[in-house]
Parts: sequence; structure tokens; C-alpha cells
Amino acid sequence: MHVQNWDDYRFVAVLARSGTVAEASVLLGVDKTTVKRRIRALEASLGYPLFLRSGAQHHALPEAEPILTAARTLEAALGGGALPAGQDTQALTGNITVTTTDSLYLSGISEIIDAFQSRHPALRIDLLVTTRKLQLEKMEADVAIRPSDSPPDNFVGRRVCDLAFGVYASPAYLASHTGKRRDQHAWLTVSDSMTNSPPGRWNEAFVPKDRRVLRADSFIAIAEACRLGRGAALLPKAYAARLPDLVPLDHLMESPLATGLWLLTHSDLRQNPRVRAFMDHLGRRLSRAKSRFAGG
Repeated sequence: MHVQNWDDYRFVAVLARSGTVAEASVLLGVDKTTVKRRIRALEASLGYPLFLRSGAQHHALPEAEPILTAARTLEAALGGGALPAGQDTQALTGNITVTTTDSLYLSGISEIIDAFQSRHPALRIDLLVTTRKLQLEKMEADVAIRPSDSPPDNFVGRRVCDLAFGVYASPAYLASHTGKRRDQHAWLTVSDSMTNSPPGRWNEAFVPKDRRVLRADSFIAIAEACRLGRGAALLPKAYAARLPDLVPLDHLMESPLATGLWLLTHSDLRQNPRVRAFMDHLGRRLSRAKSRFAGG
């Protein structure tokens, strides 16, 4: 770790302790503009951020730890001596928190994450499998792999591919329901928490409420009920393709239905070495598998 100005590390340490630029400027005896300029200049020279910014709050990222260790050493020695060698800030160590949905995870995301972790065994991945919209700006997750029509403006990333949906049922169910119209089927649908999602809006538009026999906030649960013959269901094609005992019924759809599959992070984390490497890996692998997610 090569440093041009050791005094910059003092700015990092004080900001990390105080949490805000305003308080750090008082403790350092400089104005707020100076604190911001010194931190940004150091981040620019290193090539990655040291803090996650959430409003006025500044939270030190793991990449700042070598600098904080060096600053504490300097403080203990009253500014004398050389800094000990810090850890390699480019090494993929530490933690990365990733969120995705259950059906996406079981549609191929699990294998892609496993391949990444095999390449970086010193990196621990904390996986949050949930349909709840986690707030990246509150550091609930570092990376989100989510279906969306329009992701929040304060997130950065890209739409990797389409995520297509289709209607499915089991052979046991179809044995007594073949040839029925859409409004004559029993339907397994998403719950109110997913009403504003593309499948939720499709259900609202095309499935009569009195034909909805089961609702769930998980496509895994819906697909299981579908497999057991409880009714027809709208499911992600990439996940349904892994369930051999489901039969596609796309003739029950007015037109193809798809949304975007997005790879997202907070803007302050996009140059984080761990996040950047993870997103590059997933982006490449998902792009190669986009026909599967798009239902091709």
C-alpha cells in the first residue's frame, strides 16, 4: 500500500469515528469542504471508495480497515515511525452480502455464485434469499440480483437479460381440466406483497378473484402446490424448466410476459473490489445463460 500523504489517513480515521463530515471537520479543525476534498482525493488515488454514504452518515467499508489500522498505529506512536505493512486491499477477502429471490437462486444463480466462491475461497458470501426489497442504501446487502421493471434510481447496475414467465400445471391436474378456459381453472397466485410485480399485475388483469385457490409470496411454494395438482400457476420459465413434472400452458396467456433481470449495487459500492469482481462474474455468466432466463 503506497501512500503519498500520511495525514490523509488521519482524516479517514476521524471521519470513521465521528460518522459525519460536519463532526470530523470540528475534530480536525478544518472546514467541511477540506474533509470532503481530502477523502475524495485519497479514494481517487486508491481507485475504490472507503466509505458508504447514506445521507450525512459515512460508514467505513472493509477496504478502509488497513488505513484505520495504520492511523491507529501512528496515533499510538504520536506520529513517529513507519506504518506496518497492511493487508492487500485488492485481495478478495472479507464478506459480501448478496440478495436474490428463491426462484432465481434455484434457476441457476446458485451455480454461478458457487463458481465465483470456488475462485475466491477466502471471501465469505452472506446470502439473503427473500422477495422483500432490501435497502442497499442501509447496507442490508451489497449486491442485489432481482427481477424489476424499473429499479430504484439510487442503485447502479445493469439489466442483464429478460426474465420470462409462463403458465404451468401438473399432468394430474390437467387430467380433469383439459380444454378449460382460463377463467375456469383453479389458480395459484402471488400474494398481496407481490401485487405490483409483473406476475402480480397479470393475475389481477386475467385471473378472477373467485378462481384463486391459493396465494403465496414465494414461487417455490406456488410451484410446489402446482406440482401437487392444486391448480394452474404463472411461474418464471427458468425455474419451471427445472421441474419436469410441470406442463406448459402458454395458450392461456394473451401475449408473452417478461420483466428485466437486474444486477444492482449502491453507487458508493460500485468500485469496491469485492463488489466489482462479483458483479463482473455474474454479469458474464448471466449473459451467457440469458436464453434460459428469457424462456428460449
